[in-house]
Amino acid sequence: MRALLKRFGGRIALTLTLVVLEAVGWTLFPLVIGRAINSVLADSARGLYEFAGLGIAAMGVAIARRLVDSRAYARFYARLGEELVGRQSEDSTSTTTARIGMLREIVEFFENSLPNLITSVIGLAGTILILSLLNLPVFLGCLAVVGVTVVLYALTGRLTLRYNKGLNDEHERQVDVVKSADAARAGRHLRDMMRWKIKLSDLEAANFGIVWLFVIALLVFSIRSAANETVEYGTVFSVVMYVFQLAESVILLPLYYLQWLRLREISGRLATIGSES
Repeated sequence: MRALLKRFGGRIALTLTLVVLEAVGWTLFPLVIGRAINSVLADSARGLYEFAGLGIAAMGVAIARRLVDSRAYARFYARLGEELVGRQSEDSTSTTTARIGMLREIVEFFENSLPNLITSVIGLAGTILILSLLNLPVFLGCLAVVGVTVVLYALTGRLTLRYNKGLNDEHERQVDVVKSADAARAGRHLRDMMRWKIKLSDLEAANFGIVWLFVIALLVFSIRSAANETVEYGTVFSVVMYVFQLAESVILLPLYYLQWLRLREISGRLATIGSES
Protein backbone atom coordinates (compact mmCIF):
# COMPACT_ATOMS: atom_id res chain seq x y z
CA MET A 1 0.00 0.00 0.00
CA ARG A 2 2.91 2.33 0.67
CA ALA A 3 4.24 1.70 -2.85
CA LEU A 4 0.84 2.65 -4.28
CA LEU A 5 0.77 5.85 -2.23
CA LYS A 6 4.33 6.70 -3.25
CA ARG A 7 3.84 6.16 -6.97
CA PHE A 8 0.39 7.69 -7.36
CA GLY A 9 0.39 10.11 -4.44
CA GLY A 10 -0.71 13.16 -6.46
CA ARG A 11 -3.83 11.59 -7.92
CA ILE A 12 -4.73 9.88 -4.67
CA ALA A 13 -4.36 13.22 -2.84
CA LEU A 14 -6.84 14.82 -5.26
CA THR A 15 -9.44 12.11 -4.71
CA LEU A 16 -8.98 12.21 -0.94
CA THR A 17 -9.35 15.99 -0.88
CA LEU A 18 -12.73 15.62 -2.56
CA VAL A 19 -13.62 12.85 -0.09
CA VAL A 20 -12.83 15.13 2.87
CA LEU A 21 -14.94 17.96 1.47
CA GLU A 22 -17.84 15.57 0.88
CA ALA A 23 -17.49 14.12 4.40
CA VAL A 24 -17.53 17.57 6.01
CA GLY A 25 -20.73 18.37 4.14
CA TRP A 26 -22.46 15.20 5.32
CA THR A 27 -21.33 15.80 8.89
CA LEU A 28 -22.94 19.24 8.92
CA PHE A 29 -26.35 18.01 7.74
CA PRO A 30 -27.92 17.18 11.15
CA LEU A 31 -26.81 20.55 12.55
CA VAL A 32 -28.12 22.48 9.55
CA ILE A 33 -31.41 20.55 9.57
CA GLY A 34 -31.84 21.40 13.25
CA ARG A 35 -31.15 25.06 12.51
CA ALA A 36 -33.69 24.95 9.71
CA ILE A 37 -36.33 23.53 12.07
CA ASN A 38 -35.64 26.23 14.67
CA SER A 39 -35.71 28.85 11.92
CA VAL A 40 -39.10 27.74 10.60
CA LEU A 41 -40.53 27.67 14.14
CA ALA A 42 -39.30 31.26 14.51
CA ASP A 43 -41.00 32.27 11.21
CA SER A 44 -37.72 32.68 9.34
CA ALA A 45 -36.56 31.09 6.05
CA ARG A 46 -32.83 31.58 6.66
CA GLY A 47 -32.29 28.04 7.94
CA LEU A 48 -33.97 26.60 4.85
CA TYR A 49 -31.62 28.55 2.57
CA GLU A 50 -28.63 27.23 4.53
CA PHE A 51 -29.91 23.67 4.19
CA ALA A 52 -30.52 24.00 0.43
CA GLY A 53 -27.08 25.53 -0.12
CA LEU A 54 -25.35 22.76 1.78
CA GLY A 55 -27.28 20.11 -0.13
CA ILE A 56 -26.33 21.53 -3.53
CA ALA A 57 -22.66 21.93 -2.56
CA ALA A 58 -22.42 18.40 -1.16
CA MET A 59 -24.03 16.96 -4.29
CA GLY A 60 -21.54 18.75 -6.57
CA VAL A 61 -18.52 17.54 -4.62
CA ALA A 62 -19.88 13.96 -4.46
CA ILE A 63 -20.38 13.80 -8.24
CA ALA A 64 -16.92 15.23 -8.96
CA ARG A 65 -15.27 12.78 -6.57
CA ARG A 66 -16.89 9.74 -8.19
CA LEU A 67 -15.92 10.87 -11.70
CA VAL A 68 -12.28 11.27 -10.64
CA ASP A 69 -12.14 8.04 -8.61
CA SER A 70 -13.33 5.63 -11.28
CA ARG A 71 -10.74 6.83 -13.82
CA ALA A 72 -7.79 7.08 -11.45
CA TYR A 73 -8.09 3.68 -9.78
CA ALA A 74 -8.81 1.81 -13.01
CA ARG A 75 -5.48 3.14 -14.28
CA PHE A 76 -3.66 2.11 -11.10
CA TYR A 77 -4.97 -1.46 -11.23
CA ALA A 78 -4.12 -1.96 -14.92
CA ARG A 79 -0.56 -0.70 -14.51
CA LEU A 80 0.26 -2.66 -11.35
CA GLY A 81 -1.41 -5.81 -12.68
CA GLU A 82 0.74 -5.63 -15.81
CA GLU A 83 3.88 -5.38 -13.68
CA LEU A 84 2.80 -8.32 -11.54
CA VAL A 85 2.19 -10.59 -14.54
CA GLY A 86 5.57 -9.51 -15.95
CA ARG A 87 7.20 -11.07 -12.88
CA GLN A 88 5.37 -14.38 -13.30
CA SER A 89 8.57 -16.30 -14.06
CA GLU A 90 9.67 -15.66 -10.48
CA ASP A 91 6.46 -17.10 -8.95
CA SER A 92 4.14 -20.01 -9.67
CA THR A 93 1.00 -19.43 -11.71
CA SER A 94 -1.06 -20.16 -8.59
CA THR A 95 0.72 -17.49 -6.56
CA THR A 96 0.53 -14.92 -9.36
CA THR A 97 -3.20 -15.53 -9.93
CA ALA A 98 -3.92 -15.21 -6.22
CA ARG A 99 -1.89 -12.02 -5.92
CA ILE A 100 -3.68 -10.38 -8.84
CA GLY A 101 -6.87 -10.92 -6.87
CA MET A 102 -5.18 -9.50 -3.76
CA LEU A 103 -4.02 -6.49 -5.77
CA ARG A 104 -7.62 -5.89 -6.83
CA GLU A 105 -8.60 -5.89 -3.14
CA ILE A 106 -6.07 -3.18 -2.38
CA VAL A 107 -7.12 -0.98 -5.31
CA GLU A 108 -10.80 -1.44 -4.43
CA PHE A 109 -9.99 -0.47 -0.85
CA PHE A 110 -8.56 2.85 -2.04
CA GLU A 111 -11.44 3.44 -4.45
CA ASN A 112 -14.42 2.31 -2.36
CA SER A 113 -13.58 1.63 1.28
CA LEU A 114 -11.10 4.44 1.96
CA PRO A 115 -13.58 7.22 1.05
CA ASN A 116 -16.15 5.61 3.36
CA LEU A 117 -13.52 5.23 6.06
CA ILE A 118 -12.54 8.91 5.83
CA THR A 119 -16.21 9.92 5.85
CA SER A 120 -16.77 7.84 8.99
CA VAL A 121 -13.69 9.25 10.75
CA ILE A 122 -14.60 12.84 9.94
CA GLY A 123 -18.21 12.16 10.84
CA LEU A 124 -17.16 10.67 14.17
CA ALA A 125 -14.81 13.55 15.01
CA GLY A 126 -17.31 16.18 13.87
CA THR A 127 -20.13 14.51 15.76
CA ILE A 128 -18.17 14.43 19.01
CA LEU A 129 -17.11 18.05 18.60
CA ILE A 130 -20.63 19.31 17.88
CA LEU A 131 -22.16 17.23 20.68
CA SER A 132 -19.66 18.75 23.12
CA LEU A 133 -21.32 22.09 22.31
CA LEU A 134 -24.91 20.84 22.25
CA ASN A 135 -25.13 18.39 25.16
CA LEU A 136 -22.26 17.62 27.55
CA PRO A 137 -23.64 14.38 29.12
CA VAL A 138 -24.26 12.88 25.68
CA PHE A 139 -20.78 13.97 24.59
CA LEU A 140 -19.23 12.12 27.55
CA GLY A 141 -21.32 9.03 26.77
CA CYS A 142 -20.06 9.07 23.20
CA LEU A 143 -16.45 9.25 24.38
CA ALA A 144 -17.03 6.22 26.61
CA VAL A 145 -18.47 4.13 23.76
CA VAL A 146 -15.65 5.12 21.39
CA GLY A 147 -13.08 4.23 24.06
CA VAL A 148 -14.59 0.77 24.62
CA THR A 149 -14.61 0.11 20.85
CA VAL A 150 -10.97 1.14 20.39
CA VAL A 151 -9.76 -1.03 23.28
CA LEU A 152 -11.75 -4.07 22.13
CA TYR A 153 -10.45 -4.06 18.56
CA ALA A 154 -6.89 -3.25 19.65
CA LEU A 155 -6.91 -6.35 21.85
CA THR A 156 -8.12 -8.61 19.02
CA GLY A 157 -6.02 -7.10 16.19
CA ARG A 158 -3.15 -9.60 16.40
CA LEU A 159 -5.57 -12.52 16.24
CA THR A 160 -7.21 -11.01 13.14
CA LEU A 161 -3.82 -10.74 11.41
CA ARG A 162 -3.04 -14.39 12.16
CA TYR A 163 -6.36 -15.58 10.74
CA ASN A 164 -5.88 -13.48 7.57
CA LYS A 165 -2.40 -14.90 7.05
CA GLY A 166 -3.78 -18.42 7.16
CA LEU A 167 -6.54 -17.52 4.69
CA ASN A 168 -4.17 -15.82 2.23
CA ASP A 169 -1.76 -18.78 2.38
CA GLU A 170 -4.62 -21.00 1.21
CA HIS A 171 -5.55 -18.54 -1.58
CA GLU A 172 -2.02 -18.75 -2.98
CA ARG A 173 -2.23 -22.56 -3.16
CA GLN A 174 -5.60 -22.65 -4.92
CA VAL A 175 -4.61 -22.81 -8.60
CA ASP A 176 -1.96 -25.48 -7.93
CA VAL A 177 -4.54 -27.52 -5.99
CA VAL A 178 -7.05 -27.31 -8.85
CA LYS A 179 -4.40 -28.21 -11.45
CA SER A 180 -3.43 -31.30 -9.46
CA ALA A 181 -6.90 -32.81 -10.11
CA ASP A 182 -6.63 -34.46 -6.69
CA ALA A 183 -10.11 -34.47 -5.16
CA ALA A 184 -8.87 -35.27 -1.65
CA ARG A 185 -6.30 -32.48 -1.75
CA ALA A 186 -8.89 -30.04 -3.09
CA GLY A 187 -11.28 -31.02 -0.32
CA ARG A 188 -8.65 -30.39 2.36
CA HIS A 189 -7.80 -27.04 0.76
CA LEU A 190 -11.41 -25.88 0.66
CA ARG A 191 -12.06 -26.99 4.23
CA ASP A 192 -8.97 -25.10 5.39
CA MET A 193 -10.14 -21.95 3.59
CA MET A 194 -13.58 -22.18 5.18
CA ARG A 195 -12.00 -22.81 8.60
CA TRP A 196 -10.07 -19.55 8.43
CA LYS A 197 -13.10 -17.65 7.17
CA ILE A 198 -15.25 -19.01 9.97
CA LYS A 199 -12.68 -17.96 12.56
CA LEU A 200 -12.62 -14.44 11.14
CA SER A 201 -16.41 -14.30 11.04
CA ASP A 202 -16.79 -15.56 14.62
CA LEU A 203 -14.30 -13.01 15.95
CA GLU A 204 -16.04 -10.21 14.06
CA ALA A 205 -19.45 -11.31 15.35
CA ALA A 206 -18.26 -11.36 18.97
CA ASN A 207 -16.72 -7.88 18.71
CA PHE A 208 -19.80 -6.50 16.97
CA GLY A 209 -22.13 -7.88 19.62
CA ILE A 210 -20.18 -6.28 22.46
CA VAL A 211 -19.98 -2.89 20.75
CA TRP A 212 -23.67 -2.96 19.82
CA LEU A 213 -24.71 -3.39 23.47
CA PHE A 214 -22.87 -0.18 24.36
CA VAL A 215 -24.33 1.62 21.33
CA ILE A 216 -27.91 0.71 22.32
CA ALA A 217 -27.28 1.97 25.86
CA LEU A 218 -25.91 5.24 24.44
CA LEU A 219 -28.93 5.74 22.17
CA VAL A 220 -31.38 5.25 25.04
CA PHE A 221 -29.42 7.62 27.27
CA SER A 222 -29.01 10.28 24.58
CA ILE A 223 -32.72 10.45 23.72
CA ARG A 224 -33.65 10.92 27.36
CA SER A 225 -30.88 13.46 27.99
CA ALA A 226 -31.66 15.51 24.87
CA ALA A 227 -35.36 15.67 25.74
CA ASN A 228 -34.69 16.71 29.35
CA GLU A 229 -31.90 19.24 28.86
CA THR A 230 -32.71 20.94 25.53
CA VAL A 231 -35.51 23.44 24.93
CA GLU A 232 -35.48 23.94 21.14
CA TYR A 233 -37.03 21.14 19.08
CA GLY A 234 -34.50 21.54 16.28
CA THR A 235 -31.61 21.15 18.72
CA VAL A 236 -33.16 17.99 20.21
CA PHE A 237 -33.42 16.60 16.69
CA SER A 238 -29.78 17.47 15.97
CA VAL A 239 -28.52 15.79 19.15
CA VAL A 240 -30.42 12.56 18.47
CA MET A 241 -29.38 12.50 14.80
CA TYR A 242 -25.73 13.03 15.72
CA VAL A 243 -25.86 10.14 18.16
CA PHE A 244 -27.32 7.92 15.43
CA GLN A 245 -24.53 9.12 13.13
CA LEU A 246 -21.93 8.32 15.79
CA ALA A 247 -23.50 4.88 16.31
CA GLU A 248 -23.14 4.19 12.60
CA SER A 249 -19.49 5.27 12.65
CA VAL A 250 -18.73 3.15 15.71
CA ILE A 251 -20.21 0.10 13.95
CA LEU A 252 -18.56 0.74 10.56
CA LEU A 253 -15.09 1.93 11.55
CA PRO A 254 -14.03 -1.41 13.10
CA LEU A 255 -15.02 -3.16 9.86
CA TYR A 256 -12.66 -0.89 7.94
CA TYR A 257 -9.99 -1.54 10.56
CA LEU A 258 -10.38 -5.29 10.01
CA GLN A 259 -10.14 -4.75 6.26
CA TRP A 260 -6.99 -2.67 6.77
CA LEU A 261 -5.43 -5.48 8.81
CA ARG A 262 -6.16 -7.91 5.97
CA LEU A 263 -4.67 -5.56 3.37
CA ARG A 264 -1.64 -4.97 5.59
CA GLU A 265 -0.96 -8.71 5.44
CA ILE A 266 -1.57 -8.75 1.68
CA SER A 267 0.70 -5.76 1.04
CA GLY A 268 3.62 -7.72 2.48
CA ARG A 269 3.12 -10.30 -0.26
CA LEU A 270 3.01 -7.61 -2.94
CA ALA A 271 5.83 -5.49 -1.55
CA THR A 272 8.02 -5.76 -4.64
CA ILE A 273 5.32 -4.52 -7.04
CA GLY A 274 6.14 -1.04 -8.21
CA SER A 275 9.30 -0.81 -6.08
CA GLU A 276 10.94 0.59 -9.17
CA SER A 277 9.34 3.43 -11.11
